[in-house]
Amino acid sequence: MPEVVFWYWYALAGVLLILEILAPGVIFLWLAIGGAVTGTWLLLLPGSDLVHQLLVFAIASGLSLLAGQRWLRRRPPEAQPGLNQRADALIGIEAVLTEAIGNGQGRAHLGGSSWKVTGPDLPVGARVRVVGAEGTTLRVERA
Repeated sequence: MPEVVFWYWYALAGVLLILEILAPGVIFLWLAIGGAVTGTWLLLLPGSDLVHQLLVFAIASGLSLLAGQRWLRRRPPEAQPGLNQRADALIGIEAVLTEAIGNGQGRAHLGGSSWKVTGPDLPVGARVRVVGAEGTTLRVERA
């Protein structure tokens, strides 16, 4: 059987990193770290047999997986909650209807955009207050 040299483990780590980029989720990254650790271990201690190398790979991969999962769980919450939830950010804002609400639907101009609104039937120019959002439709009531 040919001897396994350190750069084989580095090559395996590189292939696993490429798989990490191509595959959804975060699993191959931890295995790639295990491969890199094993390659470094073999570089520092040449001549180790394959059983010990596989043991180092398994332990290093497992420890990196555990550390990575802890790190992913402890990430800080979003710096800006509500980011990309523009409709929710408009709740409580008052606006003027640009299209009458008839049969429960109309339009209002808020935040530089025209929004579809639902609520009680009201004429064009009526002042309304946003009380809720469902997707890109705002629920309004008379202000």
